[in-house]
Amino acid sequence: MSFILVFSVIAGLQLLVTSDFGQGEAPDSSYYAAPAILVGGTMIGWSCFNLALLAWRGQTTGEYVAGIRVRRQDGSSPSKRQLLLRWLSLDPLLFHPLLAPIWFLGVLVVVSLTVSVAALVVGLFFVFVCLMAPLVGLAAVLMDRERRALHDRLAGTVVVDAE
Repeated sequence: MSFILVFSVIAGLQLLVTSDFGQGEAPDSSYYAAPAILVGGTMIGWSCFNLALLAWRGQTTGEYVAGIRVRRQDGSSPSKRQLLLRWLSLDPLLFHPLLAPIWFLGVLVVVSLTVSVAALVVGLFFVFVCLMAPLVGLAAVLMDRERRALHDRLAGTVVVDAE
């Protein structure tokens, strides 16, 4: 949530600065930029932060608290390619139901400004994925003999106890 707040402040500050600190009207481009900063900045910042933690420590903050870490199947550290694939394959930190409102807000703002069907479809796709990812992940774990999540299976990684 802190990433959402940080990028909300940045988007708002951008609107404030371009309106000459409230003395005038901000240009239309600023209103287009605000949701891009909020949604894009949040997702990119969150992804970079977690990928850096995974590359550096082999675990996110939640995995640190839980006492687990990510490894290759042979026990060695995963490659950056594996970590990126794992992150983009319905990792619950990226595709979380709490992020669905951010995507939905972005959809509402962008569609109201552009009246773009493509923006509506892409935005609603991400909202849907965020809402369905936990169910798909649970189904994948329950159907897998080793109880590995879908993102671990696709990336060739396993979750092990931290040593």
